[in-house]
Amino acid sequence: MPPKDKANILLVDDQPGKLASYEVILSDLDENLLKASSAKEALEILLKNDVAVILVDVCMPELDGFELARMIREHPRFKETAIIFISAVVLSELDSLRAYDLGAVDYVSVPVVAGILRAKVRVFVDLYRKTHELARVNDELENRVRDRTKELEAAIAQQELLAREVDHRARNSLAVIQSIVSMMPPTSGATLAKVIDGRIRAMARAHTLLSQARWEGADLSKLVDEELEPYRAGDRISIRGPAVAIRPAVAQNFALAIHELATNAAKYGALSAKHGRLDVSWSLDNEKLVLRWLESEGPRVVKPEKLGFGSKVIEASIKRQLGGKLEKEWVADGLRATVTVPAEHFTPPAAAATDIHGRHAEEPVVRKLVKIPGRRILLVEDEPLVAMMMSQMIVDLGAVVVGPFGTVGEAMAAGADGLDAAVLDINVGGELVYPLAERLARSGTPMVFLTGYDAKSVDDRFIKADVLTKPIDEIDLANCLAGIFDGEKTAAVMAG
Repeated sequence: MPPKDKANILLVDDQPGKLASYEVILSDLDENLLKASSAKEALEILLKNDVAVILVDVCMPELDGFELARMIREHPRFKETAIIFISAVVLSELDSLRAYDLGAVDYVSVPVVAGILRAKVRVFVDLYRKTHELARVNDELENRVRDRTKELEAAIAQQELLAREVDHRARNSLAVIQSIVSMMPPTSGATLAKVIDGRIRAMARAHTLLSQARWEGADLSKLVDEELEPYRAGDRISIRGPAVAIRPAVAQNFALAIHELATNAAKYGALSAKHGRLDVSWSLDNEKLVLRWLESEGPRVVKPEKLGFGSKVIEASIKRQLGGKLEKEWVADGLRATVTVPAEHFTPPAAAATDIHGRHAEEPVVRKLVKIPGRRILLVEDEPLVAMMMSQMIVDLGAVVVGPFGTVGEAMAAGADGLDAAVLDINVGGELVYPLAERLARSGTPMVFLTGYDAKSVDDRFIKADVLTKPIDEIDLANCLAGIFDGEKTAAVMAG
C-alpha cells in the first residue's frame, strides 16, 4: 500500500469504555480505527476490509479472543495479519503458548500503558506497509519480467520468421538460377556466360529495389528504367506510367520478363538499329496491370517459327508465375507486346512517388577499357567462389592478385608493402575488415569495398572510397580500379 494511505486497525472488545480508551491511545498514529463489540461483528468487518493490526480482548461473551483468533487464521486472507491480545486477567504460561499457537504476535496486560501499546501497534503497521510495498514491487517486477519475456519471445519468433523468409527467398532465387542454367540451349562458353550473367543481374536489380523498399515492393518504373539503362542513347527510349510497386514474391520474375524483352529488342528488334525507338507504358486499375511494349523504326521483324529460350522465360514468368497473359504482334518495324497481369501482384509504393512521363536519358559516356598491367591488387573475400571470380576479373585487367585472403588476420599478416590498391569485402567471415582498412589507409593504399548490404552501410571513415554491391559487375570493378590509377572514373567497356 502507498505510504500516504491510512492503515486499518481493528479494535475488538465487548466493553464500549475500553474501546473508547484504545481509540484515544491510538489516535496519535493517524490511522483508520475500526471498532467491533463482538467476534461476529469483527469477522464482518474483516471480510469487507484489509486490516493491518487486530487488537482483541481475550475475555468476551459467546466467542472469546482465542476462538476469534483461530477463525481469523483459518481465512487465507488473514494468515499473516498481526494479532495483539489484550487481557484484563493474568495469563498463565499455557494461555500465552495458546495465544502464540493461534498466531498472536504479542499481548498486552491491563492496565494498558498507552505509550507501549502505541509503539507495538506502530511497529506492526509499519511492517504491514513495508510488506505490502514489497509485494507491490514484486508484482511490478514480475509484470516487467513477464512483459519482457513476451517481447523476447515475440522478437525470437520474428527472427525465426525472418530467417525462414530469407531462406525461402534464397532457395527460390537459387532455383530460378538453376533453371536458367539447366534450360539454356547449347551455345558457346562466352555467349552462355554473358546470357546467364545478364539474367542473374536482372534478378539482382529487382532484389536491390526490394531491399531499398524494405521488401514492401519494387518500384516498377525503377525496375524498367534500370533494365533498359544499357541501351539508352539520346531519346530513343521512353518510359511512362503511374507509380506502382511490384509485390516481393513476384518482382524477380517480372524483372526477368522485362530483361528478356529488352535483350531481344537489343539483339533483333528496335534497339539493335541506330534510330530504333522503344516506348514502354503501363496502366493499373482494380483488376489488372497492363504494360505495353512498343518497338518502332527498327529492322523488319517476323514471327519466329519457334520460341527461343528468352521467350520461354517470358512466357513462364508472365503466365505461370504471375497468372497473366502475353500478347505479341510483329509489325513491319518492330515488336508490339501487351502484358496483362492481375492487380493483386501490385500495390501503390510505400513512399509517395510521382508518375513518370516520357523519361529520357542522356547518352551514356563510353570509353575504352584501361588496363592496369603489373598493378598489385590485394583481394580479401571469404567466399571461395566469389574470390575466384574476382581474382579472374583482376587478372583480366592485367593486374596481379595478392591473395585472395579469406580472413582479416591472414591479410594483415601479409602486410601492406608493395600494394597499389585493395579490394576488400566488408564482412569477412563475420568480422569487419576495418582494422585492415585503417592500416591500408595509413600506408596510402587506395581501396574498393565490396558488400552484400547497401552501399551506405560503409563506415563513415571510408566514405570517399568506392563501394560495389554484390553481385559484382565486371565493368564496375574495372571502372573503379581504372579510376584509382587514372584519376578519373572510366566507364570501361569489356571486349565482346
